[in-house]
Amino acid sequence: MKILFRKSSITLLVLCGLITIILNISCATKTIRPQYYILDYRPVLRDSTLTPKKPFAYSVQVSTMKIPRTFDRVSIVVRYSAHRLDYYRYNLWAIRPQITISDLIAQHISEYKIFAKCQREFLEERPDYEIVGAIEAIEKFESDSYIAAHLAMKLYFRTYEGYDDLLVHEFDREEEMPLFRMELFAKKLSDILREETDIFIGKIANYFENLQ
Repeated sequence: MKILFRKSSITLLVLCGLITIILNISCATKTIRPQYYILDYRPVLRDSTLTPKKPFAYSVQVSTMKIPRTFDRVSIVVRYSAHRLDYYRYNLWAIRPQITISDLIAQHISEYKIFAKCQREFLEERPDYEIVGAIEAIEKFESDSYIAAHLAMKLYFRTYEGYDDLLVHEFDREEEMPLFRMELFAKKLSDILREETDIFIGKIANYFENLQ
């Protein structure tokens, strides 16, 4: 009887231990939830030379930026070296970067009133000009003693019908982040985009001013 009792007790303890482990794993899994981030900024005119006295009488379409497959995903990319990168499992973009960036550029130009119309799509008419581009990198750089936000892009201003490139703006910026939080990372990328879009708008404004 004692032997049977001991065996039953041991079996009960093993079962209780297994149940505890399963419950702990289950609870831990439930507490890990995806965190979503988005690029965003409010265009604020800091340089009056970026806007004409009145909008140029043209319509402009901002097409969706091209993006390499490496970055064409909602998972945020973290790069450790030229040949090693990874994807966050729970830190995600709320919207794919190429969509958000294209929307922000169109909004930026519209807010500055550079053109009579600047939209993402034209359904009933053909625009006069088009802005196209490519996101070459949008990622977090990380090493043992260095963390940075990295955004590299090419932007083209061209005629809609002839596809003639009139202006090109390229940038490849890496901004160190001594204090890193994922929301600050999204803000840093947004700030880079805002600053570079201002430069791009300045080039466009100068181009049309010189035509007059």
